[in-house]
Amino acid sequence: MGVSRARCAVVGAANIDVGGFPSGLVAMGDSNPGRVRLSAGGVGRNIACNLARLGVETHLLTALGGDAFAEVIRADCAAAGVDLNHALACPEAESSVYLFIADAGGDMQLAVNDMRICERLTPEAVAPALQWLNAMDAVILDANLPPETLAFLAERVRAPLYADAVSAAKARRLLPILPRLRAVKPNALEAAVLTGLPVSDNASVEDAACRLVRLGVQRAFITLGERGVCCAEADRADFIPGAPARMRNATGAGDAFTAALAWADLRGMSARDSARAGLAAASIAVEAPGTVNPELSEAALLDRMTGIA
Repeated sequence: MGVSRARCAVVGAANIDVGGFPSGLVAMGDSNPGRVRLSAGGVGRNIACNLARLGVETHLLTALGGDAFAEVIRADCAAAGVDLNHALACPEAESSVYLFIADAGGDMQLAVNDMRICERLTPEAVAPALQWLNAMDAVILDANLPPETLAFLAERVRAPLYADAVSAAKARRLLPILPRLRAVKPNALEAAVLTGLPVSDNASVEDAACRLVRLGVQRAFITLGERGVCCAEADRADFIPGAPARMRNATGAGDAFTAALAWADLRGMSARDSARAGLAAASIAVEAPGTVNPELSEAALLDRMTGIA
């Protein structure tokens, strides 16, 4: 199947990102001169917009409030080619907001997220979408979903399932559904939560990736920032070094990685080549001030992959 004909649904969070970028070193407890940027974000939305830019027909099942932020998200998804026809409208609720402060290098130093609207994505709320979800070639879940909704979807969705752990605090929500996942992408902290193993040096990272496979995941990808990624499946584990990038904003890199994993799998790529695609997408993502780089495309991704061993 060609990726241009593939259909993917993402179920998860869409929100507004409010990012602060100090001009110099972050001074905690003080006002920092710099820039403030407001843009659409959210793990589910970021993954969906990256997938759409890679040529995949992409749908997003999320919850949107009745405020101006929801209209910003709707306009942003429409511009990216992401279908929101199955999004849950909650006119009496506030859309979710992610507030973060980055350092001079673009890495997040502190964040506050108000994701209460994601609690509206209950099993009852998503149940009417099951027939549609089962018509997809791939479905991606983010761990912002309530645990009971993750379990409900894992039990009933027959399309290949991918999951993004989102954060160490929310990663444990994926534990009951690991055997249903085609692939999962945690970072080192999230992998430690999922496996109960210390994750630090290469040996412990490989142990954690292999343990995720033993827990039932078909493919595990533990991202390590600039160090690259460790990927594992039934018969092997590999380390792939990170791709060079001109860092502007690290927020959204992991979401681009997850999108590229599904894109690569839809093209029939190996786990190792899927990891290379994820690293390439992440390196492109961090070169933009927003969470999704408008320069991302299938051609740009394939070109960036050539520089990754």
